[in-house]
Amino acid sequence: MKKIILDQNNLKGFFSPVGPLHSHHEGHIWPYDYVDRGSDKLLVTIGDSWTWGSGIDNSYNSANNEPDVQKKFRLNNLYGNLISSAKDMNWLNLGFYAQGNQWIANKVFELRALEPLLDFKEINVMCILTSTGRWFYTWQDSLTDYKKFFQTNKMLNFADYEEFFINLNRNILQQIKMLTSSAETIKLLVGTNAVDHCGFDVLNKEEIIPQPWYQLLSPTRLDGISVDNECIKYLKNIENFLANSDQKFIFQKWMLEKINQADQQKKMLNNMDHVSEDTFHPNYNGHRQWANYLLDNIL
Repeated sequence: MKKIILDQNNLKGFFSPVGPLHSHHEGHIWPYDYVDRGSDKLLVTIGDSWTWGSGIDNSYNSANNEPDVQKKFRLNNLYGNLISSAKDMNWLNLGFYAQGNQWIANKVFELRALEPLLDFKEINVMCILTSTGRWFYTWQDSLTDYKKFFQTNKMLNFADYEEFFINLNRNILQQIKMLTSSAETIKLLVGTNAVDHCGFDVLNKEEIIPQPWYQLLSPTRLDGISVDNECIKYLKNIENFLANSDQKFIFQKWMLEKINQADQQKKMLNNMDHVSEDTFHPNYNGHRQWANYLLDNIL
């Protein structure tokens, strides 16, 4: 089988674009980057804005009109580049802002389809997950029959909604694990950015980055919170599937708790060190701390 040599110009042929329906820009773009160091090992980083590098230079940066100087600074200081440089690996970055965990799983699917055609002895796939429920009941999870689920499950107590919520992430992590475990060259690592782990019990211990990124930058601990204000608007869609007032009453109480948790998460972001004041994302020092933690403790 003929092998493919990756380069910046051929990424469009293997990875789907980001479109206007699921980001803050017009048109379709391919915001992915590849650095070739001539290595037989590859690091692939997959995530949302924290992995793409929003706010890394303490300002707002957009993929649509990013100046060359700003892009060079972003790529040079991203945790993925710092790690791959230290380990002498090629590096593929599949991160982009405003994406959810199902989008991350979709990128793993595209990478897995490409893996047999790549000539690497080892492919290290690092997925940095965001808040649970972001983009719930949208194009990203359109293959899931939520209507049938809520018709067959009574959902009459708090624990039912909490288990459903955790299973949103469990199902995504099971997809990622299934895709990567069937490839001999792929080694999987999964962590989180500004939230705690959720549904990680389906992963093996060696596949988990134990410390969430935010804990390196903040004195505040979220104590199991894995939501933010962005995902709250999507989780509210659950009410559309509920048939009676008892279900809706319990759901609304559960949602109030999630809204309170999202507010706590926002306060935590406001108190983090090494973040962009405009975007509340890690700046270059925040990326360096994360890279050093991974190099010293995980890799």
